[in-house]
Amino acid sequence: MNKFRLLFLSFAIIFLLPGLAISKANSSATGALSQIHFGPYPPIVYPIRVGLAPKSSSSWVIVWQPGAVFVDEKPVFSLAARQVYKIAHGSVTDIVTGKSFVLPRDRRAYIAAADPRNGYQVWLNNRWYGGVLELISYGDRVSVINFIDLEDYLGGVVPSEMPASWHLEALKAQAVAARSYAYAHMGPGSKWYKTEGFDVVPDTRDQMYKGQAVATNSTNIAVWQTRGIILKDAGRVKPGFYRAWVGDSFENLNIRHGYVSKTVLEKITGVPGIIGVTVKQWDPSGNAHSIQVIGPKKTKEVYGVALAKMLHFSTAGILDVKEEGDNWLFTYRGPGNGSRGLSQHGANMLAAHGWRFEQILQQYYQDPDGKLRFDYMDRYKRPAMSVLPQQSGEGSEE
Repeated sequence: MNKFRLLFLSFAIIFLLPGLAISKANSSATGALSQIHFGPYPPIVYPIRVGLAPKSSSSWVIVWQPGAVFVDEKPVFSLAARQVYKIAHGSVTDIVTGKSFVLPRDRRAYIAAADPRNGYQVWLNNRWYGGVLELISYGDRVSVINFIDLEDYLGGVVPSEMPASWHLEALKAQAVAARSYAYAHMGPGSKWYKTEGFDVVPDTRDQMYKGQAVATNSTNIAVWQTRGIILKDAGRVKPGFYRAWVGDSFENLNIRHGYVSKTVLEKITGVPGIIGVTVKQWDPSGNAHSIQVIGPKKTKEVYGVALAKMLHFSTAGILDVKEEGDNWLFTYRGPGNGSRGLSQHGANMLAAHGWRFEQILQQYYQDPDGKLRFDYMDRYKRPAMSVLPQQSGEGSEE
């Protein structure tokens, strides 16, 4: 009987010890993951997804503080601080130890690391980003997406699109334009989301976005002081298109010129031998409400909006009228947000002359009625939240 018990214990040691070793290893790994006391993404008021590396064959990633790969909001694979990991062939691999985690193809995974001092920071392919990385596996390729709050995203957009040394009011105008563009191109408004699973790309196909390294105090202030503000048109978001230069110097300031022959103006106004045309009063939107047409024997006051329409001007924002030979030269504000939109250089020139950001935006983005409407993003007044993605653009090539 004793011999049988000894034999049984011997077999138990042979067969159970490997299992005990494996159990101990799993316990150790679980212990490391159990030390992760943060969620897969930071608190977010309004999330935007930036396609940093769409369907890439390989990407390199580093977390500044100890982090993890998350699936279904739970940490499943620990990441050491400042250790290089490779994302390739549907896996995240530690290039030092060779340990790897196979990404699911039916849902998104996240790479995150919380830094008590600097929030969430992650490095991807030679740039540091705020927020977290979202991963969509397509088997041999993986899309790497920056999942970040819209305001933090703008911190990397504004200095990428406009020099941080420019006037603060110009930077604020740029922040509102960039926020409006992003907001209008998120989710259903995105040309990428349905097929790729992200909202925008970080280049001129949408907006330049260079991550955390470009952020400065001046651009952060511009974003903060306009926080949540967007442009609206007839209840819908106005996409804030913009360019560095728009035509000549007058177009950069959104100023147009219109030549009207003396004969035509006399016929339209009914004032013969006109010797003077003066804007008597502008309305709050900057439109010429009242224009005096002065003749040697007759003076008439006309409604500027109606006159602008008869003269085929794009707006009634008439700024000045001068006599030039056989013509009257009308100087007026341009048509607002057409395909050209904001002139960045023009915005800086206007800011240098004392214009506030809302006046600059009025100059470029007024509606057909000559007014500009501001509003806040729909979700901005709600509490901060973590927003799970819709299951789109995942797991299969389209």
